[in-house]
Amino acid sequence: MIGLLSIIFLVYAADVVVEKMQAVAKAYGISEVFIAMTIVSLGTSLPEILLHIVASFKILLSSGPLLELLNMDITSFLLESHTEAIRQLIETGASLSPSESVYMQQSGTVLGASIGSDVVQETLVIGLVIISSAVLAGRKGFRFTRKFLIRDYAPMVGTTFILMFLALNWKGLLTFLTGGSLNVSGTLTRLDGLILVALFLAYMYYQYTTRDEKLAQQGDMKPSKRPLIDLSVGLGMMLLLIGSADIFLRVVEVAIAETGLSGSMIGVATVGVVSAFPEMITAITGLRQGSEGLSLGTLIGSNITNPLLAIGSGAVISTYAVPRPLVLWDLPMEILFAGLPVVYMFFKEDIGRILAKPARKAGMTATAEKLEGMENKVLSVAGAVFLILLYFMYLYVRFTYFQYDFVN
Repeated sequence: MIGLLSIIFLVYAADVVVEKMQAVAKAYGISEVFIAMTIVSLGTSLPEILLHIVASFKILLSSGPLLELLNMDITSFLLESHTEAIRQLIETGASLSPSESVYMQQSGTVLGASIGSDVVQETLVIGLVIISSAVLAGRKGFRFTRKFLIRDYAPMVGTTFILMFLALNWKGLLTFLTGGSLNVSGTLTRLDGLILVALFLAYMYYQYTTRDEKLAQQGDMKPSKRPLIDLSVGLGMMLLLIGSADIFLRVVEVAIAETGLSGSMIGVATVGVVSAFPEMITAITGLRQGSEGLSLGTLIGSNITNPLLAIGSGAVISTYAVPRPLVLWDLPMEILFAGLPVVYMFFKEDIGRILAKPARKAGMTATAEKLEGMENKVLSVAGAVFLILLYFMYLYVRFTYFQYDFVN
């Protein structure tokens, strides 16, 4: 219960921080573009970002004096990895030291939380948002332009590919392909983290140079009348955010010890779901205000921020051990779930025509006409229901076949 309350407060406090900081920024005349590109775009991912930062410092503090990092040469600092050695200890039944246990548990929890949140948004949240659009606005579905799919959706899919490429243990995979045991649990090194953060900055620059005029129209927050008070409230809530993240991670440690659940399982099943709430609320609010583009942009922007900035920042601080289920199931499914709607929307008319032929032969004329009337680049309510079902299928397989993080 304490863990659930801490993560709910984490989400609530993040919303307050964003609201206060946005109002303060406007009070001091900071441009709408800057506000949209920083506070608003990062706000919905703030719980995940802070979880990663807090977890990474817990890993560092558990491993010994921070001054030891200063004695490393640059190559060791950037490429430091403990995953393989710890995995071998687990397989031989040896007990892990407290620092090794913290490293594996914290890595699994926060990586599972980020990737779980992305999967939730790509399936459950998008599905619920489309159904909400049908109920609230009478829309039959979301219409995706070709430009949107290429400029915005493709980078989201590409981000997941890059993360999986960096997280995969390529040496272990080659060993498996040549007849050895399957070992795909890799490490996100500090160099990997720097690559992810650099890609995020490049993405932000791309957004700034191509869409400043649209971003300037999105904020409706009024300037703060008491900027110093609001700034104090925002900073105070930020400190409470950090405290909530620390409490949650401590509860996770207890839950792992008492239930035997893996850190990534807890991250996927709890944090991933709860931390996706801000994106869902923002997306539905955008729909109610008639801003379909803002609604979609919130979901896609968050799924780019989580892997690049949240995971990247944590990896830069402490490095991460990548749990086996994330490489074998979570990341591949995230790529699949992101790619399926694109394929479906681009070939929807062809699929409709193919299915309409047997429907006509069976005398189902009305059904055939509906199938023939299917439009490309439109994700309908039926597609939304399918995405929601995919999410529950994903969870079922995850709980059934991928329970353990670092053992086969």
